[in-house]
Amino acid sequence: MKLNSKLSVVLGFRSLALLVFLGFFMAFVQTVFDFRERQDEVTRTIDSIVTSAQGSASNAVYLLDNGIAQHVIDGLSYFDFFSYVAITDDKGSVMAEFSRQKMDDNVALNTSYNPVLSLVVDNFSRESVLLTGQTLADGTPQVYGKMEWVVDNHIALSGVYFRAVRAFGIALAGYILLTLALSILYHYTLAAPLTRLSSRFQRVNIKSIATQKISHLRGHEQNEFSLIVNAANDMLSRISSGQELLTERSQRFRLILDTAPALIYSIDNKLDFVFANKATASFYGYSIYELKGRGAEEVIAPIDNHLLDFIKGFIGSTKRQVNKIMPMKNATGVQCHMEMTLVKFKTPEGHSILATCSDVTKRVQAEEKIESLAYFDPLTSLPNRNKVYDTLNRSSEGEKGMYGIAAIADLDQFKRINDTLSHSVGDQLIVKLAGRLQKEFSFSDLIARLGADEFLCIEENVSESLKTAVNGAEVLGERLRACINKEIEIGLHSYALTASIGVVVFKKGSSNADEILQYADTAMYESKRAGRNRVTLFKNEMATQAAQLLELERDIMKAMFRDEFYFVLQPIVDSENHHVMGAEALMRWKKDGKTISPAEFIPFLEESALIVEVGERILSGVCRYIAELKQRKVLPKGFKVAVNISAKQLARHDFIETVSRVLLKHNVKGEMLEFEITESVALNNMADTINKIVSIKKMGVSFSLDDFGTGYSSLSHLKDLPVDKLKIDRSFINDITVDKQDENLVRSIIQLSKNLGLVTVAEGVETQEQVEWLMLQGTLLLQGYYFSKPLDIEDFEATYLPQDLPNK
Repeated sequence: MKLNSKLSVVLGFRSLALLVFLGFFMAFVQTVFDFRERQDEVTRTIDSIVTSAQGSASNAVYLLDNGIAQHVIDGLSYFDFFSYVAITDDKGSVMAEFSRQKMDDNVALNTSYNPVLSLVVDNFSRESVLLTGQTLADGTPQVYGKMEWVVDNHIALSGVYFRAVRAFGIALAGYILLTLALSILYHYTLAAPLTRLSSRFQRVNIKSIATQKISHLRGHEQNEFSLIVNAANDMLSRISSGQELLTERSQRFRLILDTAPALIYSIDNKLDFVFANKATASFYGYSIYELKGRGAEEVIAPIDNHLLDFIKGFIGSTKRQVNKIMPMKNATGVQCHMEMTLVKFKTPEGHSILATCSDVTKRVQAEEKIESLAYFDPLTSLPNRNKVYDTLNRSSEGEKGMYGIAAIADLDQFKRINDTLSHSVGDQLIVKLAGRLQKEFSFSDLIARLGADEFLCIEENVSESLKTAVNGAEVLGERLRACINKEIEIGLHSYALTASIGVVVFKKGSSNADEILQYADTAMYESKRAGRNRVTLFKNEMATQAAQLLELERDIMKAMFRDEFYFVLQPIVDSENHHVMGAEALMRWKKDGKTISPAEFIPFLEESALIVEVGERILSGVCRYIAELKQRKVLPKGFKVAVNISAKQLARHDFIETVSRVLLKHNVKGEMLEFEITESVALNNMADTINKIVSIKKMGVSFSLDDFGTGYSSLSHLKDLPVDKLKIDRSFINDITVDKQDENLVRSIIQLSKNLGLVTVAEGVETQEQVEWLMLQGTLLLQGYYFSKPLDIEDFEATYLPQDLPNK
């Protein structure tokens, strides 16, 4: 260690500098005070000498005796601080004078100049005194002359200067000795112990500091050195604990890595293995210790050079991380798919990479299988909708000018077969029919299954003539219908199927897959509306209808966004006293301030998936309205609001949860609600329908069967449906007073309802005669224009809900 960097030397020099500065400052202050005292003493001495000589000088001037004047001057010359003394008469003539040096402008030039004192006081001070005598009549003394003198301040104050220099010298010598003493003291009390302590620190084994301690310095067991040693030993103890914990974690981490099925390894910028787990070593046919330090060129390149090129490309790129699924080979040459992640990180030697590889071979194979299944129906092995789209879109990009044919067949009432005969039988029928279609239409370009009971037949290049293509389309449609109509035998039973078929002729390059399928669907629905089991060829006017339906769908979606759907209420009254027992909530739509007829949108809405959200909004609105009536205490006892539930709503798997959520949200009891379902809704997947009705009835909600008598199989299934009311369709009520057959039919329905313990509701009551006839049949509920048309909720309240009704 250099001398000037030793702690004792550094502290010594710093102490010396501090002491010199403080000593000089204190000496300077003391010298200033000495100077001021000496200056005052000199001034008093000069004043005393001048006063003593003033009388003799005045006498010499009065007598004009130069001898006396010279005698006075000679007396003053004995004082060495007088540089110049002179006595002049009243005329200004010099009678006697004295000067130690030659004069310059009557001022003596000093040879005792001291530059230090010059900073404090002037070199010379010139003074004079008047020599006076008798007092005149006006009281002023008579002036005879003047005595002048010049004092050399440097000579007068030289004693102070020499004393200050001597004091500074003595102090500096003392400071230097004190500094040497302090340096020795610093060395033995601070620097030497620190050096010994440093050597003990250096002897600590940094590779393993367990159970190591630093001993205390002798003679310093109770001072600050003891605190340093204690702190160091505590730190060594904590580091030792940390090393043990780190070792434990390292072992655990190594165990996790070695038991991990994924390949985990690190390669440096020289392509050498820095680290690898057991899975990696086993994958490449090495042990962990054999693999460490080996080059990737030696390990990977011989069996999978493509992977090594990929790793090199990543190292040379600017990417920080890369993820990729790629084929890899192991040491035995078996190929598998690995999901590889490469992460680049910096090291002192350059860039290294961390690689993790997980075997996803089974997943890749499954995805490939799923991808293949995505184009084929799993039940029939026929191409599915995805394959149809690929075929039609590829066909539209092919040879231009040729006409093709697409025919969609939708089996009639197939859901009824599933519900009545079971889905297993339904699946067997679908499989048998698919096999027959494949066999009889092997000449076609594509036979596909679009959905549960929908099939598609495509012929791509029929003719360049539209007329020929149209004729071919009609023949294809009828042949498809005839094929489906043939009985299918399953076991000992035979089943007859029918289908509604829509056929479209399309020009290649002019229509895409969506348009072709939409046109064929439109023609197929036209066959259903015309009575089913027939073939309909698509015409342009059908496209207009389809466009109108599409526009209606867009308008309905806008209406949902703008919250344009609302409900009105039509009262339901007791036949005996005509008291209002409840009301039916009927959906309405107000578009741009104009009310849209329900006949224009409800049939379409019930066929659309939009009915689910719209229906939930209406249900939520009804519950909110009931909650408001209850809060305002205008809700009559036993009052119910009936809400129509569509088939798609009831078929939803979460319909029960939706009803529960809406009731809970508005704090409405189920007893205040009634759900109306039609026969067709009830009989669609009847087992599921019954389960849902039972679950919802547990919430207090009652059910009514709407439009009773217009459906099929009503009597055979009515006993199984857990409904509370039957609503007789208005078509039977219209002619009960003029048509004996309708009269007997309605009477039978009312009696049937009574026998089953159900409440009967007559819809469409419009005349007094109808009311009177129905009243004769016993206690019923009546609904119709005779009592009221559907009203806005404000008008309904004003008419049927007086403000003094109690809240129940």
